Amino acid sequence: MKFCLRLLGLLLVLASGQVLAQSQPELAGTWQGKLAVDATTSLTIQFVFTKKPDGTYSAVLNSPDNGAIKNVAAGAVAWSAGALKVDVPTLSGAYAGTLKDGKFDGKWTQQGTVLPLALSPWQKPVLSKAAIETLTGTWNGPLEIPGGGKLTFVYRFKTNDKGELQGILTVPEQGSIELPMSDIEFADNKLFFRVPMVQGEYHATYSGGSLNGNWRQGPQPPPGMAVNLKKGEFAAPVYALKLSTEAFASLNGKWQGKLDTPTPDGKTVSQNVTLRVETNTAGQYVSFFDVQGPAQKVSIPVTEASLAAGKAVLKFGGVGGQFSADLTGKTLKGTVVFGPRTVPLTLTKQ
Repeated sequence: MKFCLRLLGLLLVLASGQVLAQSQPELAGTWQGKLAVDATTSLTIQFVFTKKPDGTYSAVLNSPDNGAIKNVAAGAVAWSAGALKVDVPTLSGAYAGTLKDGKFDGKWTQQGTVLPLALSPWQKPVLSKAAIETLTGTWNGPLEIPGGGKLTFVYRFKTNDKGELQGILTVPEQGSIELPMSDIEFADNKLFFRVPMVQGEYHATYSGGSLNGNWRQGPQPPPGMAVNLKKGEFAAPVYALKLSTEAFASLNGKWQGKLDTPTPDGKTVSQNVTLRVETNTAGQYVSFFDVQGPAQKVSIPVTEASLAAGKAVLKFGGVGGQFSADLTGKTLKGTVVFGPRTVPLTLTKQ
């Protein structure tokens, strides 16, 4: 449904309102619920209300399932006699609910479509000391891709200066980007966490020093794909390139340029990219395609490379991509292909 896609990316909430009577139940805090997008997909919604000195409220909206919806400022709220109404003019939608037995029973209405949305008080999960000690460290294991292929999942857990457990996910075959976890829960040997940046979540059982579970991402139906991990440091694979001495000499060095990628809304995202062709400490020929994102740099390993008759082809096996270009002096001019998308790219040797 079209409204669901819009909701995932743009959900905004209004938040200020009327002065509450002294008998009103307290609204301040975080209220969370699940919005059923369709038969197999749901979106976690959090309304975070803060009471202002004049008795009205401000609010922000978060969705642990969607990294694009984080601390979105709201506008105005109507809160009277246990009835809550939040209008969302940006989406031509509204939430209305009634407080009963400490929970809101309500509905989200948008463009003529009505979806149930119950909200309950939410508190950040508190992990026991034993749970933190069990998880702290590095875990790694394979994810088998349907239709063939395999990726490596690496989880790294550590505590911050407050003693709270934090975690990141990396997939070495797809670059060095670190994906932060949220809502980490671990009790009775059951682990759960979300990765909002990719709309992913992981459910697992801890047994015999292993995490045996399933990874689910986006609209993928439960249970998802099996990912079983063991604790231990992980060494990223080395992709030694089979290049002749002459070919390596022609490609060796840093090549820089800008990758202008069109987005679905008709805009263009421009990113600085660097192709590095070099030798590692073992004297092997290796290469990396560095893309500077908004928050961090992604270094995608080149898994295969060739140069013949002035035509260079570099493949990124972990992400199913390829850079094909004509080599003229200090210029590589060609295209980058990721899945169905082809984008022109010109790189200049530095």
